[in-house]
Amino acid sequence: MSTKHMLGTAREALKRWSKLPAKDKNLHTAVAAACLIGLYTLFIWPLAGNRLDKLRYDLEKMSVREKAAAKSSGSKAPAPPPPGLGGKSARDAERELLELQQQLETARGELLAINRRFVPLDDSLAMNALKSGLTSLAETGDMEVTAIEHVYLRDNDKDKPPTAQLIQEAAQANPFKRPLVTLKARASFRGLMQFLDGLRDLPFIAAPVACNIQVRVERHPKTRLPVRQWLEVQIKFAV
Repeated sequence: MSTKHMLGTAREALKRWSKLPAKDKNLHTAVAAACLIGLYTLFIWPLAGNRLDKLRYDLEKMSVREKAAAKSSGSKAPAPPPPGLGGKSARDAERELLELQQQLETARGELLAINRRFVPLDDSLAMNALKSGLTSLAETGDMEVTAIEHVYLRDNDKDKPPTAQLIQEAAQANPFKRPLVTLKARASFRGLMQFLDGLRDLPFIAAPVACNIQVRVERHPKTRLPVRQWLEVQIKFAV
């Protein structure tokens, strides 16, 4: 895609955004925030691990250099820190390593607690309970659920009932390593906000990772005046 085309697309998106009513802007912002929270939670773990591994590697390099320098010169003077430590001394780098290890242990504990709240991949009854919970939560508010579907690895499997094999294959093929479920519904602004707020009360985690929301308007066939307005909602959950 060319830069000119990308800029044109961005301008069109900004124009559409500026024409939206305030409540619709709030709606898009709220759902985008929910998606970002889910993505942040799922991706912060590998980033922290990469930083920790790099620091360990740099410290090991420094230790090898110090031993080599001591053997060649017979001096106990420490070798200058390698560029990977950013000019830190071994003591400062070890202190940072300890802090990172503590942060990683905290993150590991939090991740373990979160993982316990996800549906077990081989528990079809729990998966059905979660889907029923999503549907009930939506219909308790001002939402009409039109479909709730599993996202499979292969498109030609989409009409098949969910099996442990299909669910596990799909989970391994996406970056979240969890099954994905798509909910489609018609909703009011208030109903959608109530639905998103109620996700935390479900028996298992359903984390929004993608969404598509469009405003629909029904008009009078003669006068073309708006008769009613609703939102076409499609939210993808990692479950």
